[in-house]
This record gives sequence, structure tokens and C-alpha cells, in this order.
Amino acid sequence: MSNCMRAFLITPLSLLLAASVHAGLQLDTLREAARTRDIATLQELVSQSRGDVLEMYPQYFLLSATLREAASGEVREFFQRYDNTPLAERLRGEWLKELGRRGGWDELASEYGKLPAPNAEQQCLRAQAGLARQESAPVSAARALWFSDKAQPDACNPVFDALFATGELGQADVWQRIRLALAANRPDFARQLATRVGNPAALLARSLGVAANSPEKALVRVDAAQRAERELALFALESLGRKNPDAAAAQLRRISEDWPAGDVAFAWQQLGLTAARRLHPQASNWLNAASLDGLNDDDRAWTVRAGLRQQDWPAVLKRIDAMSTAQQEETAWRYWKARALQAAGQGAQARALLTQMSDGDDYYSLLAREELGLPLQLPPSARFSDSDARSVRAQPGIQRALALYAQDWKVEGAREWNWAMRELGDAQLLAAADLARREGWHDRSIFAAERTRQLHDFSLRYPTPWRAEVQAYASDNGLDPAWVFGIIRQESRFVSDARSSAGAAGLMQLMPATAKWSARRVGIDGFTSARVTDPDTNIALGTHYMNYLQGRFGGNQVLSTAGYNAGPGNASKWQDDEALDAAIYIETIPFTETRLYVKKVKANTSIYAQLLRQGEARLKPRLQPIAARGAPVNDGAP
Repeated sequence: MSNCMRAFLITPLSLLLAASVHAGLQLDTLREAARTRDIATLQELVSQSRGDVLEMYPQYFLLSATLREAASGEVREFFQRYDNTPLAERLRGEWLKELGRRGGWDELASEYGKLPAPNAEQQCLRAQAGLARQESAPVSAARALWFSDKAQPDACNPVFDALFATGELGQADVWQRIRLALAANRPDFARQLATRVGNPAALLARSLGVAANSPEKALVRVDAAQRAERELALFALESLGRKNPDAAAAQLRRISEDWPAGDVAFAWQQLGLTAARRLHPQASNWLNAASLDGLNDDDRAWTVRAGLRQQDWPAVLKRIDAMSTAQQEETAWRYWKARALQAAGQGAQARALLTQMSDGDDYYSLLAREELGLPLQLPPSARFSDSDARSVRAQPGIQRALALYAQDWKVEGAREWNWAMRELGDAQLLAAADLARREGWHDRSIFAAERTRQLHDFSLRYPTPWRAEVQAYASDNGLDPAWVFGIIRQESRFVSDARSSAGAAGLMQLMPATAKWSARRVGIDGFTSARVTDPDTNIALGTHYMNYLQGRFGGNQVLSTAGYNAGPGNASKWQDDEALDAAIYIETIPFTETRLYVKKVKANTSIYAQLLRQGEARLKPRLQPIAARGAPVNDGAP
């Protein structure tokens, strides 16, 4: 049977719903009415959609557009009728702001308790309610929001003023926040904060501008006795460190003799962190002279990465032990602690850590299994019952997702789908994943299948649509098809018309310039950007580009994968002067997106090799050592 005939016979459930359930509600009309605040049309759509599976959507948009005039009873009725839905959560956030504007503090306090994860603005609105209701606890709880390197929402200003008035915040806290702002390279915000410490000359716009743009000038003469002068010098050192870490280190040694020990330790901390993110060889040494206090989780991770880059295993162990308990429990740091323990000759402790984390399918779990000498064994595919399938289809959130997708409201449909997954058991999650697969929503199928806890089906977690095309083009380009599938799964989750904010498009998320370059090289005449979302064309172009990268990097899949995401120039720049362990190279990639991307692609590739029964299924043999920087590369880049 041809593919066209099969598509004709199997009508997606979403199209059936579109025809039978909500034929009267046109979502594009609703979107336009909401955009233009066309109240009359919104009211008409509310009336027309009663009893429709999507009836809450016109009601939400009408309420949102008229919230300033809405009575509390109308909003509460929406919450009662549509509670525990994405739109109820969205409206509750808007309603809290409106209650704050009205001064409806009692109702605000009541609704606030129903928010699953209040943001800073909502926390400050609750604190304002606390001020009005003479409740000290929510006001004091907002104190932690002060310690941010950027401005908080306007709702926080009266709360901070109250905390200063009661002495719960003081000048020392202002100086701490000024330091945070300058360390984050936000001098304008630091200057705004300086009004609370008397606007010292060192923190005026001109002084900060010199420190930012000509840091050596700002460091010529520093009055160590003045707090503002030291903060300005610290900012100048950070500015210089971003351009020339070695020069900044020399300046710090020159000027810091009379500084308080805490300021010196902070200066080495900031210089060490900047150098770590630049993969500077002295970063770990500078961090040895630094304080590890006051760091956020990302900074603490970079202290460890600096030690890894130098293979300073005692420093790696010490810095992981300095992390919070929660951060130490992350699989990344459990794995690297095990590696550090191995290097220290503490094999039994290392094996215990690796054993605890070896039962997953993520990058570190696969590495842990192989460190223990265990093979990759995927669990047998679990099954779900017809009853599970029926119960999933009956879920209101699933029905709304189907109806939304039927009219191409993919963002809203995905939101409804994801929300519905939260309450499902394993068998129902597998049934939902199968339903999404049948609908062609491979991304939602993966999302559901990945959430199972005991029952698994890896054919749903790691699907292989367009398998014939992938196999053919992989063969033509001398590529491992498991690697191609690993790239596609991470790039687009098999959404053929996916587009990124940067302009990448299609299954393999090709940038326009890369697509045109590849099209010329493979001989596609009359190529236009509109063709990039055609699956066959996209796979042809993407695999050709992968072939180019593979040749450029001498067959090294790690460098090629990093180059696919961040560009081959960056992948080369992150190499070291000497050959480097591939796992360390991956862990120290400066771009967070690329670092996570490479890990996920490598894990994907191993699992696809197992599912396809093609190529090397183990992960570590795919982590070829990274050649020293300056190794020859091929020409002809796009």
C-alpha cells in the first residue's frame, strides 16, 4: 500500500474532532479578536462556543481583555469551572497583578497560595499584601529577592523600602548588591543602587564608564580605605579580565596588598570564574586563591570545570564537596566525583557512586554503566491496555490538545498536552505517547514516553520516522545512521516544520546559509528556503553538512557534534594545547546550550545504535580523544 493511500485511510483523530466537536469555533478568528481587543467579537465567540471542547478559550481571552473591569465573582467562576488547567494558571497570574492594582489584598493572599511556583513579582505582591494585613512573614520572606544582580519588578520596591525602614536590610546589603551588579557587568544598575549609599564619586557614570572601557586607567590609583574605590577597582579588574586575564591577574597582585582579605578572595574568585569560562589554563590556580563563598550553582559548576580542564582531581573533589547537597546529587557531579575518587585511589567509593546512578538512559548514567563494565540493556517494551487508551482519549486536556492541533494552535496544544501528562500513570503515559505518535506529534510522543517511571517503551522515546530517508542519506554520506537520528531527535524532536528563533528550520534545524551551501554542494538546482522544511530535502542537506564536519574533524563525532550546534570554528577553539579526554572537553564547553546538546546527542546515538542494531552501542568508544588545538582541518566551510 502506498504512503498516500495509508495516510488517506488513517484519518487522525484531531481531524475528526475538528469536524465533529468544534466546527463552529474558528481559532484564527479568536486570535485576531484577542489581538485587537475586539470585545464584541470575543463576546460572540463565548456565546457560540458553549459546550465546545475549547469553550474556555474565548472565555479566557474575553476575561483577560476586560480584567480591569471584571468583578471578582466572574474570575472566581472561571477558576472554579476550569481549575487545574494551563489557562487557569495563566489567568491567575494576571489576576494577582490586577488585585495588587486594586489593593484587594485578602483575595490576593488567598489566590497566591494556589500558584505552583510564584515568580519574583508575585512574591512581592504577596509581600505587599502582608504589609497591608500586618503580616511580617511574607515581607521578611521577600528579603532574599533583594540579592539579585538585576532590577526586580516594580512590585518589589515598596517591599524593599519597608525592609530598609525596619532594618531588615541595611547599607551592607546595598554594597553586596552593588558588587553583584558590577560582577554581572551591569554598571547602570549599580549606579542606581548607589543612591542608597550616598552616590559616591567612584560609582558615578563617568567613573564606571572609565572602568568598563579603559580599566587600566581606573586601576592606576586606588584608595583602598574607601569601599566605593575598591568596588570600582573590582569592576575594572573584571572588565580587564574579560579581555586579558593575565593582565588582570598582574594588576590584582599589584594593587591588593592593603585590601581586606575578603575583597582579595572575591577578586580572585571573579577572575578565576571569568578565566574558567574562557578555558584559560590558569583558571583553576586562581580559584585556589579564591573564596568559594557566595557562589550560585552555575558558578560552582565552573569552579569544578576549571579543575577538570587541568585534571586537578583534588580540586575537583574539594569543589564538588563545597556544592549544596541538592547540586551534589545531580548526576553530572556524582559522575565527576566518582572520577575524582578513582583518581585518588578510592575505587570502592567511586563504584558505589556509579552504581547509584547507572539505571537511567541519560548521558551520565550510560557513562556510569560503562565505568562499571555493565552493558547497555534496554528494558523490554511495556504494553498498555485498551482501557488505558480510552481513558487517555477521554481526558479533557487531551481532547483540548487534539482540537487545538487540528487548527494549528501548536503552542497552546503542546501546553495542554504537557499539562495533561502530569497526572497520568505509566500505562496511560504510554497510551498517550502512542496516540501522539499516531497523530504525527513525535515531540509530544517523546515527552509522554520520557515521563514513565517503571514501564517503558524505548521505541516511543526514541522514534525513527523517515527511517528509509535517514538510512539512505547516511549511507550516501558515510555516516552512522544512529548519529543522524541522535541529531534529529535533539534538534527538532522530529517536527518537520520546526523553526528556531535564530532562523534554523526543519528536522535537522539548518540555518539558511548552511542550507544554501549544502544545496550547492549536492547539486540541488533552484533551491529556495521554502524547501528546507521538506523532510527529504532537509535530511539530504543536513547529512551532507554532517559529512563535511566529520571530514573536517577527522571522523571525531564529539567535535563534529559540537560544530553542528555551535559552528566548527567554536568547536576548534575549545580544543586544548594538548590532547584532551572527550568527556572533559564536553563538560567544559563554554556554551551551555552546546554542552547540553552534545551530551544528549551522544546518549541518543548510543540508544539508537542499540535500537537499530547498527554500529557501536557503547557510549565511551564514541568519545574519541580530542586532538590538540591546531590539528589540520579541511577547507570549504560554509
